Amino acid sequence: MLSVGFTCLKSRQNKAGQSPIQLWVNVDGKRATTILSLRAAPQEFQKAMKSKQNNPILLYCNNVRERITEFFANSSYMGIVPTPQQIIDFVKSGFAIKQYMLYELFDDFLRIEKSKIGHEIQDSTYYKYCLVVDRFKQAVPNKPINQVSHSDVLDFKYHLLNVAKLGTGTLSGYLTKAKTIFAYAIDNDLIQRNPFRQLKIQKEEVEINPLTKEELSRIIQKDFRIKRLNQVRDCFVFACYTALAYSDLASISIDDIKVQNGVHFIQKNRIKTGVQYTIPLNDIAMEILQKYNYQLPVLTNQRYNSYLKEIADICGINKKLTSHLARHTAATLMLNLLMYK
Repeated sequence: MLSVGFTCLKSRQNKAGQSPIQLWVNVDGKRATTILSLRAAPQEFQKAMKSKQNNPILLYCNNVRERITEFFANSSYMGIVPTPQQIIDFVKSGFAIKQYMLYELFDDFLRIEKSKIGHEIQDSTYYKYCLVVDRFKQAVPNKPINQVSHSDVLDFKYHLLNVAKLGTGTLSGYLTKAKTIFAYAIDNDLIQRNPFRQLKIQKEEVEINPLTKEELSRIIQKDFRIKRLNQVRDCFVFACYTALAYSDLASISIDDIKVQNGVHFIQKNRIKTGVQYTIPLNDIAMEILQKYNYQLPVLTNQRYNSYLKEIADICGINKKLTSHLARHTAATLMLNLLMYK
């Protein structure tokens, strides 16, 4: 519900006895205010607002009220209930209707995501959103956010397929992140419907064959004669015995290592989810931790994957070594251990 009112700020009276007129707007219990260009003596203002006859002060305030009421009604008819601050912005712009644009949405969303780096998301997640925004801008021109349609979403999808040449797995990641941006717009009452709502995002089902015991042993026993390769190998092997994600490897410290009944284990919260995990450590995993003084030498994700490819080539392993593969290998090792106990 909308309510509009005016207050003469007596405390801010100037030497001529004139005080500024404050406009206040309430919408569903939320309030915003601004100072209008009109000034009046407090007593004159009170008298003018109560008068049944037209006068300059009353006409001015009624005109502002009518413009606000019309703006609110038109916006509500379009399915968008303006906030008090949006109404104030409308008044301050000289009653010019400012439309929220698509690229403004992108800027606002990225600014918020950037502020989350280090405590809610990783910088890699932020940069993925940046890539999604860049691709969307290449496919869809800037337009009012409420005019973005399902056809624009399809243009974005076909751009990713035909111009960017993305595979199914990467494509689904881009579409999911773009959908998240528009979900943010809905949550903040910027649009009423997500243009992605009709789009079915297919996720690529990739069959991952874990390393065999023989393949893992080959990697463990190999001396690569290059410090960086040996370090990456150790991090990868550690992941194969703990099922830890890449982001969790770098966060381990000696404070996370616990001992109970002679068994060493890691107890810590996962980086991405914040959920606590407890993972027992076998002799090989403990040796790796002790080798690096309980601080694994984890490289950037891109360099880590590059060195893993080199390790696979040197060891003659015809599988793509990734953090995901390491976790699958860990799951297989744990399952086999339970079966043969």
